[in-house]
Formats: sequence, structure tokens, C-alpha cells
Amino acid sequence: MGPRQPMEHAMSPSTVDEIAARVRRLPEAQQAQALAYVRTLERATSSTLAAFAGSIPAADLDAMRTAIEADCEGVDATDW
Repeated sequence: MGPRQPMEHAMSPSTVDEIAARVRRLPEAQQAQALAYVRTLERATSSTLAAFAGSIPAADLDAMRTAIEADCEGVDATDW
């Protein structure tokens, strides 16, 4: 079994073309930054995100849940 290759994701040609066109217009230093950013996206996986699991204190999670339930589940018919 060889080295694991990055998973290819389907991207529409127009998206790829737009990204390439925009990057081409950037100065070389910013092109290098864009490339570095894309490389970080390729390395980001669910396992890297899993490292943050449990890092938010339970009391903070409860406060977030309470705020969401209080403010996000209602419909204000007069708002629009």
C-alpha cells in the first residue's frame, strides 16, 4: 500500500477558473500566500478538528445552548 493521497473533491470548472484568474492577478507574494492557504485547507481534516473536542467548558456550552434556544427558535411575523 502506497502513501495516502489527498481526497479529490469535485469542483466546477467555473470555480477553478475563477480561483485561478483571481490568483493570477495577485502580486507574487500574495500568490505564495494563497498557495500556502490552499495547502492548509488540504491538511485540514476531521481528525485535526477533533483535537478541539472537549475544549469548550460545559458551562459555556450550556450558555450557548440557552442563548440559541431563546433567540433562534422564535419567529417574529412583523420582522419582514
